[in-house]
Amino acid sequence: MDFALRSGLHHREVDGAHILFDLTADRYSLLTGETAVRFERFISGRAADTDHAALFAQDLIAPQRADTATGRATFTVPAVSLVDDGLPDGGLPGTAAALWLMHRVRADLRRRRLASVLERLGRARPVATASDREVLIRVAAEFQRAGRFISLQEQCLVRGIAMTAALGRRGIRGSLVFGVTMPFAAHCWVQVGDQVLTDPLDIIRHYQPIFII
Repeated sequence: MDFALRSGLHHREVDGAHILFDLTADRYSLLTGETAVRFERFISGRAADTDHAALFAQDLIAPQRADTATGRATFTVPAVSLVDDGLPDGGLPGTAAALWLMHRVRADLRRRRLASVLERLGRARPVATASDREVLIRVAAEFQRAGRFISLQEQCLVRGIAMTAALGRRGIRGSLVFGVTMPFAAHCWVQVGDQVLTDPLDIIRHYQPIFII
């Protein structure tokens, strides 16, 4: 029987450490001890039946169905950051809209699971990724100015979801990237193609993508 990571679970190996992001539970975990050893054998294709049984019992893997979709969003390595280029002052109407969107996302995350919020975000995004750089600069500037009115520290998820939604309203398909690093830390940011809209490039380079929507 073939096994795969169970639905909603995402994995990234960083410096030999196996990090899991459980989207359904909105939780990160770092595998240790015998579980890490068994998981290493599993992803390298050397797992024995006892490994499969143990990982299945821990709800980390599940039997792979023949019709299971295996495609994942493609990660584009960032080349530039609009933040590094220096952003203009965001306009007041756009900044107000950014603040309202972040307030709504925060309320949504209190009422609903992250997986549900991201599923709705994905359904609402346009198909096309092509965009006018001036529009990207304007959106990034509006969210940067919003940071003058509310603290954006530890708000990367709220800002990322809100910005992705704001881009969608302008017909632009942004990517919300969840990344991890060691010693363990997690972060998320927004990209359009190879352009980062939320963070300096030097910050993003510390993280490896674990989930992308």
